[in-house]
Amino acid sequence: MRKNLWMDHELINGKGVPIPEIRTIYQSLLNENERIKDEIVDSIECNDYVRLSQLLDSRSKIQTALLSVEALHEDDLKDKVSTKERVSYVLTNVAESLESRGEDALLNVIQGLEKMNQSTYRLVTKSLDISSKAFSKGIQLNHKAGKYLVTKTSKGLSKLADAINKKS
Repeated sequence: MRKNLWMDHELINGKGVPIPEIRTIYQSLLNENERIKDEIVDSIECNDYVRLSQLLDSRSKIQTALLSVEALHEDDLKDKVSTKERVSYVLTNVAESLESRGEDALLNVIQGLEKMNQSTYRLVTKSLDISSKAFSKGIQLNHKAGKYLVTKTSKGLSKLADAINKKS
């Protein structure tokens, strides 16, 4: 019973998986990471930010998986990967992680600017609409006032003419 629990614990932690299988999985993760790097460059060149976001998410998951495999089986993977390569890989991962954070920050800035642009557009459109209505109403009021003044002036001149005619 105790041995079965220990074996189950090792399988859950990934320790019970054969080393050749771990190396295959590890290499597969490395290959997938390289493939995603190339696709990220393509999506940036094509300005496909939805695909870029999905790729960054996938890359983050793959890098987490790689780090987990490395943490669990560091000694088993040592003979496959030289110290120089591991240091290079760790530095590359750190650089990529920082790059992805920078890309995420850039995407957030772009989205923020786009939202601000849309808000500004709506505000300008609304203010132009209000200004247009205000000018239209002003023109109508000016027209009514002018018509009223012309009518009153005309009536006043007519009464004046009548008064002058009656005196003569």
